[in-house]
Amino acid sequence: MAPKRKKREGTPPSDPDGMFSGMVVFLVESGVQPRRLQVSVPSSSSSSSSSSSAAVNFPPFDVITSVWLQIWKQKLAQMGAKVAEKPSKEVTHVLAIDADKLRRQLGERQLERFKGRILLYQWLEESLRSGEKVSEDLYDLKLDLEKEKTPETPSVPKPADGSVNNGDESSQGGSIRSPPQEIAKDNDPSEAISSPRLSYDSGHSLSPGNTSPGLSDITSKDGGVQQSSLIYSPPNLNRNVTEIFGKLINIYRALGEDRRSFSYYKAIPVIEKLPFKIESGDQVKNLPSIGKALQEHIQEIVTTGKLSKLEHFETDEKVRTISLFGEVWGIGPTTALKFYEKGYRTLDDLKREESLTHAQRLGLKYFDDIKQRIPRDEVQEMDQLLQKAGEDVLPGVVVVCGGSYRRGKASCGDLDVVITHPDGKSHRGFLKKYVKHLKDMGFLREDLIFSTHSEEGTDSGVDTYFGLCTYPGRELRHRIDLKVYPQDIYAFGLVAWTGNDVLNRRLRLLAESKGFRLDDTGLFPATHGSGGKRGSRGSTSIKLYTEREVFDFLGFPWLEPHERNL
Repeated sequence: MAPKRKKREGTPPSDPDGMFSGMVVFLVESGVQPRRLQVSVPSSSSSSSSSSSAAVNFPPFDVITSVWLQIWKQKLAQMGAKVAEKPSKEVTHVLAIDADKLRRQLGERQLERFKGRILLYQWLEESLRSGEKVSEDLYDLKLDLEKEKTPETPSVPKPADGSVNNGDESSQGGSIRSPPQEIAKDNDPSEAISSPRLSYDSGHSLSPGNTSPGLSDITSKDGGVQQSSLIYSPPNLNRNVTEIFGKLINIYRALGEDRRSFSYYKAIPVIEKLPFKIESGDQVKNLPSIGKALQEHIQEIVTTGKLSKLEHFETDEKVRTISLFGEVWGIGPTTALKFYEKGYRTLDDLKREESLTHAQRLGLKYFDDIKQRIPRDEVQEMDQLLQKAGEDVLPGVVVVCGGSYRRGKASCGDLDVVITHPDGKSHRGFLKKYVKHLKDMGFLREDLIFSTHSEEGTDSGVDTYFGLCTYPGRELRHRIDLKVYPQDIYAFGLVAWTGNDVLNRRLRLLAESKGFRLDDTGLFPATHGSGGKRGSRGSTSIKLYTEREVFDFLGFPWLEPHERNL
């Protein structure tokens, strides 16, 4: 008698009560690449949604292969869904790479008749990755079947009149501040041109907020923010701990010890979201990102009200000197340390350093000026001057003063000015003429960085000017940044250069959790790094044309500019 054939391994039984139960899914294959990839196929030993998805290493969003298509069909079936081989009335959900591929396979007439949900493949990725079905609203593939030409990647339609939509965000309301990083202020100006600052302000929350599925549910249909969005501003009942940790973040970063700095950075959002006040280190010993050393720090803080390590740093000559030098525009941690090791201890000492760049010498010369904050009424007058000057050079140009001014603050450290033109082309070459005009007026005084890319089409076509300006009738120098963006990426620049830093970090973290890389030039599908390292960004950005569309796509509750002082 022949032995019984063993049950085939690798095909777990279907779970009729799985997380996709009740769904009938059709997967659009148009745009799926035929080449095969080496993939880590999920373990077949368990049919639970969470464990069965743990081994999945997803491909970049814009690279989906037939292998992944088969894996996803298998996972859907295992978790309770029925996979349809062709469109029918039974289908409840259609998944596609983008609207163009969807139209190509199904046609507009068939799409007009379809009554179910049309989602991006990324919805399935995120559901499998998280182990639960995420909100479908975040991944809706919306179609205007009568008139719209859909952009090349999943996107929100461009305004019909081609204008830069400021309807949701007043030109003086507020945007997300993204000044240069301290490291960027070193000897590489290319970093300073677009990188948001990562320094810690103890008055702000570092929490990336709740990035769990269903975030879109806390935003009302008209874009308003409901009370449940307050999860993004935790009460931080343990500010005595997070403020000390925040100071250590900046100290270790100034010393170039990024690994230690990051350990405190990761711990702060965990602590600030706790619903109770910590009274003992034992209360946090099982929390993520809180190791034994940090637990001991917390015990000392709640017992004595201070931390000896911080007190040591604050009285240490090296730390004080490096922190002082790091406040000079153009000098970052590495350069500050180099100057300390050369024996310099004061700003007057630094003036003797022959290697100082032109920008660093200006930062040193006007150190006291730059540190003075600018009253809001003066910024408002300078904003009006900048807008009129822009109109004189190029009629129709959009000039928005961002940063803390746009967020409604009473005073500003500097001026962050974000510029574009609605026609998508007239911005090219504008910055050179604008800077010359402002210099002729006596408003712009000294140059720090001047980089133009719009005419060459390099670096996303963004032009940059960093310099010093004066309020009319005075000699006191103020820092000013001018950024000129092509119209199709202007929304990303406006979000980035309005701030604040805390919100920028949250948006970047949220984008990364969804498989994207966010910066001031776009939202890009991210490749997967090896060995736990961060992957690189894709070459084509998602097409989003207003700040609200950026927030909506990421599933982050809409915040008016004056609400972004987190």
